[in-house]
Amino acid sequence: MTQRVCLVTRHAKAPAVAPALAAAGYVLEVVDSFDTDSLGTFSGEVERRGDMRDAALAKARLACELGGSRYGLGSEGAFGGDPFLGVSGWGRELLVWWDAEVGYAVEGFVQGPETNWQTLEVTDLDAARRFLERAGFPGHGVIVGRPGEAWFDKACNDADAVMARVREGLAAVPVMLQTDMRAHRNPTRMAMIARAASALASRLSTPCPACAAPGFGPAESIPGAPCEGCGAPTRLPRAERWACPRCAHQQERPLALRASPERCDLCNP
Repeated sequence: MTQRVCLVTRHAKAPAVAPALAAAGYVLEVVDSFDTDSLGTFSGEVERRGDMRDAALAKARLACELGGSRYGLGSEGAFGGDPFLGVSGWGRELLVWWDAEVGYAVEGFVQGPETNWQTLEVTDLDAARRFLERAGFPGHGVIVGRPGEAWFDKACNDADAVMARVREGLAAVPVMLQTDMRAHRNPTRMAMIARAASALASRLSTPCPACAAPGFGPAESIPGAPCEGCGAPTRLPRAERWACPRCAHQQERPLALRASPERCDLCNP
C-alpha cells in the first residue's frame, strides 16, 4: 500500500529523495510554504539550533504539521574537514522520517568525501578565479563575502557577477569565498542526499521482528573481528547490533570479517 509522506524544502530536494521513497512504498509531497533557511543557513546569516539530527527532526515534524500528513521527512547536511587529517572536504547527510501518529523517527545517514565544500579568503582576482574552477562554478554555486558585508551575495550565476562582487570587496578587505551548499545549487550534495534517501528507504522496508514497525536496522558496530594471523580480537567489527527505533528490540548480527595482521594491535603494535 502506497502511503503519503511530506518533505518540507525550498531547495528542490524532491528529485533526489522521491525515487528511493517510492520503492519503499511512499509517495512524496513537497511542502514549500515554510522558509527552511529560518532554521539555519550554511553561510551564517541564521545559526542552526542544535545538531543536524535536531534540525532534521524538527523539519520532519513540521512537514507533518504543515502537510497534514502522518509521515514527514526532514533533511539536513553538515560539512567540514575530513575526520582523518582534516585537510580535505567531508560531507554528512541525514534524512529523518517521522511518524506523527506513533511518535518515533527512522533515520537514513551517509557520509564521505564526495563534496566540493571549501572556503577561502582571497586577496586578488586570480585567486578568486582559481577558487571558482575548483568549486565547479557555475554548475555549483558560490557565495561571495560574509553576512553583513555590502558585497555579500548568494545569487551570482556567472563569473562576471562573482568578479564584480569580489572586486567591490577587495577595495576594503580580503574577500571570503565559499561553496554554496544549498542542495539546489550543489549537484554533488544532491547526489549524497539521494544516497541518504536510499539508506532511509532500506530501513523503512525492514520491519522489526518484534513489533513489525518499519525501521529495523544497524545501530552500532561491535569490535572484535579476529586477526588472520594470531586470532586475537581487533578493533574492526565482528558484528552489528540492529535495533528498532520504536520498541528498542535488539539483535546482534555477526559479520564474516577477519582482520589482516596490519590491523592487529598484537601483530602490529
